[in-house]
Amino acid sequence: MLMAKLRKPNGKARYFELLIDTGADYTLISQYDAQLLGITYKAIKQKEMKVEVANLTFIRTKKVFLLLTIESHDFTIPVLIARDGVESLLGRKGIFEHFDVLFQESKEQVIFKKKAA
Repeated sequence: MLMAKLRKPNGKARYFELLIDTGADYTLISQYDAQLLGITYKAIKQKEMKVEVANLTFIRTKKVFLLLTIESHDFTIPVLIARDGVESLLGRKGIFEHFDVLFQESKEQVIFKKKAA
């Protein structure tokens, strides 16, 4: 799990506990969590898309771009907002381009090392 700050550009910011899912393409949050940031599902102009999740079911989502803060680094990532309730997770897009991610199971920690420019 990772505590990370998400926010809309020039909008509300909030910390979320995100499950790190290296098998997920996109970061995913629920419609309820999006509302905490001032985002309503109906107001998102992007076309709704169905996405397959780990239990092989499909959920309805819309994509937005949010600012993510990890270890004092801010960058914009694509985030899927799920119409239904889901567990919030951190996917690869927008993350692995910026960080080398090291999982140290023996210490129960995950290290995000900023890639050199």
